Amino acid sequence: MKVHLTIWIVLISTLTFGQDNIFSPGKTYLYAVEYTAEGITTMDTIKIAATGRPWRTDPEKQLEIVITYSFENLDTSMFAGQSSIGWVNSDTTGAVDNKKSCWFHPPRHNQYKLLELAPFPRVEYPLKVGNAYSRILFIGEGWGDISNKKVVWHYKVTGQNGGLWKISARAIPDNKPTKTNWLDFTFSKKEGFTELYYTLYNETTVKMTRK
Repeated sequence: MKVHLTIWIVLISTLTFGQDNIFSPGKTYLYAVEYTAEGITTMDTIKIAATGRPWRTDPEKQLEIVITYSFENLDTSMFAGQSSIGWVNSDTTGAVDNKKSCWFHPPRHNQYKLLELAPFPRVEYPLKVGNAYSRILFIGEGWGDISNKKVVWHYKVTGQNGGLWKISARAIPDNKPTKTNWLDFTFSKKEGFTELYYTLYNETTVKMTRK
């Protein structure tokens, strides 16, 4: 009887602890994506799903998420001259979701390679208008022309309305201000990242809107 009671308490505690997490097991987010670069504008969809498992690359700190791309109706030949780390239907990456912060690795396969140079979608708690925070990303091998780069991220909470927080961020690779990349996004403590708008140094824009 004591064993059954202990198991029940553990199960209830686990469910209670994880019920409000953005990347708790089974949660799926679908985004409509508008991509514009060099006179090309495409519409796409991306799905981000949390599996509940640790991410194998960083199992002690990050949760596994699966990013699924839907490009069946996309003419991929338009991107023939564009650098990519590979065209895939899906890839597995990581996210962090705890009391201190919530963030995830953005889509970076297919035509989205340059998002590695932009600020990752990230919030740090407690959220408060005016709060600012910074982080550094070191890009390793396997990224072609952007391998072995250092990127400095700067974030600022710029507003709050109806439970939606507005955050503006910029990323400066190797302290080169002329190649600054921007991310403006909205975040809800219950719904997570609802809209992300990237403006990259080469005038590429990527807008992800939750469906």
